[in-house]
Amino acid sequence: MTNHKRLLFKKLLRDNNHSITTSRQIVFDLLDGQEPQSMHALIQRAAGQVDRVSIYRIIALYEKIGIVHRVTIGWKYKIELSDIFLEHHHHLSCTLCKKVIVAKESPQIEASIRQLSKTHGFTLTNHQLELQGYCQKCRAQL
Repeated sequence: MTNHKRLLFKKLLRDNNHSITTSRQIVFDLLDGQEPQSMHALIQRAAGQVDRVSIYRIIALYEKIGIVHRVTIGWKYKIELSDIFLEHHHHLSCTLCKKVIVAKESPQIEASIRQLSKTHGFTLTNHQLELQGYCQKCRAQL
């Protein structure tokens, strides 16, 4: 983790009147540099360090203050650090194995999204784009 990310993380907590606890730092570290994770996977990775209930509370806090956001995949979701900590990107979700592939930002797609918003008189504040289909591995098995 870069020092910049760590300082920004601590600033967000302090600015929102929350203390920097060991558990909060561990959960942040488990999310940093990772693909979107299910709560189940996050809980498994934190085993022995942070209990399940604390993880749910920490993630709820992080969502509230903008440290993380949910990547919706059908009826389920995964958690990842917000664009404050990562470069803006989109997701490709495999409907069979549930793998989420991070796709770097595309200037053409971003321009289309801005134009779509403008056409409808919509003030865009944020967006997520998820494409659903089959990853290479699952497509080969079809």
